[in-house]
Amino acid sequence: MPRVKVDADVQLDKSILTSLSFQERLAVGIGRLKASRRVTNKDLAEQLGVSEAYMSQVTRCMRDVKLSTLDKMQREWKVAMEDLLKVTEDDLPRVAALRSRRGKKKRTAEPAA
Repeated sequence: MPRVKVDADVQLDKSILTSLSFQERLAVGIGRLKASRRVTNKDLAEQLGVSEAYMSQVTRCMRDVKLSTLDKMQREWKVAMEDLLKVTEDDLPRVAALRSRRGKKKRTAEPAA
């Protein structure tokens, strides 16, 4: 499995696992699926019949997922939804990287004082 880059200032704390939103859990699960199957957002998008941009936004927690798309994910990828949403200690680096990317974007969007 490929390594996930994590900034040095991001602490890997188990307590963040309980504070994840649905979008974050799904993004981590999709990331795990992509790594295990060695596929890209484009590959996953083609399998679901959605655009690559949509899949990219879902994996970055920038877009909500429709119920019909969740159903397609479960059927097309032959994976239980519980498995896609389950986040364990093994996923801590992926969670930290996701939160780090989102934090950087928020910091750069703030106006300078």
